[in-house]
Amino acid sequence: MKLTLPFLIIALAIGCVTAPPGHDTARQIQTAAGLSDAIAFHTNALPLNAPVKASDSLTLSKAIEQALRQSPELQISLAKVRAAQADAHQSRLLPNPILDIALRLPEGGGSTIVETSVSADLIQVLQMPRRISTSDAALRAASARAVTTALDAINKTQRSYYTVHALRSEVGLITQRTSHLNELLAIAQRRLKAGETTQLDVTTLKAEQAVAAIDLRDRKLQLDLEELTLARLLGQPSGATDWSLATPLPAAPVTENKADNIARALRARPEIQAERWQLASLEDKKALARLAWLEGAAAGLDAERDSDWSLGPSANIPLPLFDWGQARRTKARAQAIAARHRLTQTLRQVVQEVRQAQTSLAQLGIIARQAREELIPLQTERVRLARAVYEAGQSDITPLRLAELDLLEAQLKLLHLDHRTTLSIIALDHATGGNMKDKPNDQ
Repeated sequence: MKLTLPFLIIALAIGCVTAPPGHDTARQIQTAAGLSDAIAFHTNALPLNAPVKASDSLTLSKAIEQALRQSPELQISLAKVRAAQADAHQSRLLPNPILDIALRLPEGGGSTIVETSVSADLIQVLQMPRRISTSDAALRAASARAVTTALDAINKTQRSYYTVHALRSEVGLITQRTSHLNELLAIAQRRLKAGETTQLDVTTLKAEQAVAAIDLRDRKLQLDLEELTLARLLGQPSGATDWSLATPLPAAPVTENKADNIARALRARPEIQAERWQLASLEDKKALARLAWLEGAAAGLDAERDSDWSLGPSANIPLPLFDWGQARRTKARAQAIAARHRLTQTLRQVVQEVRQAQTSLAQLGIIARQAREELIPLQTERVRLARAVYEAGQSDITPLRLAELDLLEAQLKLLHLDHRTTLSIIALDHATGGNMKDKPNDQ
């Protein structure tokens, strides 16, 4: 579309007024994760295995920081933010003017006829405010998605870290249980030889021993797989997995007002922010589609020299007989409608996640407290009484070993409850946008 020079000067002034919105996504991630330094954007691919640090002790905060700095998914999101920044800058650039020159030689001779014109895409200039708004909203959506990626990486690292921690403790308890069963089986076999028990007792203990051995192998397999998952999250898929996990499971659940948690989640979750900015961008695109039928129109100034120069306006306007932009408007409207439904879907999903995490945390807190304050003390007292009876010579060692075995089972149950409670704390933290006041701290 051709453009007059005065209009071009005015549009150029308008285009220079605004600048792309400043979005330091790396700083936002730094604040959300509590890092000392911002996440660097790498132009080259991350190495297969990150450099191994000298310390074997791994705290949760160190694991989260390393996972974020070695996350390819986060680097991909940061690259998409830079692409959106480039689009925002491009939307502020005016189309380059095009100089057309035509030379014609008269048949009978004489002076050469020169025709020249300066043209530019007028429709792009008319749409610049909407295009700028569209690209700015897309940039903000890309930035929010990058923060979402970072929070997802933190969530995965926390879950894997504490799962490894719990599985290691579980392997230790099952090993003790296996050792106790071996001792009980040896006692039962001696008593069978002395005629003090039956073969049924021996067979029963052998069956329990086999179950314990299977459980131990299964937990070790789960531990190996989870350690490999954590190693991959840390950017060391081929590295050692013999870290010393220095951050214990949190002892007490976090309790907060349910309504406050939902309100915080709806306000802070970057997924919601991203969907809202995406909707704003599509609404602008729907407005841009109204002028789609004008594409190809031309208006400007044409100059011609025959014997003298002549100057005058010119215009070429398409006749909307077949295509008046109806298909593009329908498509843009459908995309905006879909974005509205995606926003509703995301809002409902967030509320569900918060409520599920709150329900799980509240119930597991009660169950774990009951196991810690009632079951464990009772089983411990049972072991004390059985030991006193045995030391007084009033019974053999079997009741004591059985009591110790039941105490280990109770400790194993409490470990499972503590692990599930920890995962619920992590889930609630993630569901509320990572803004919970009391998080598991390194000790």
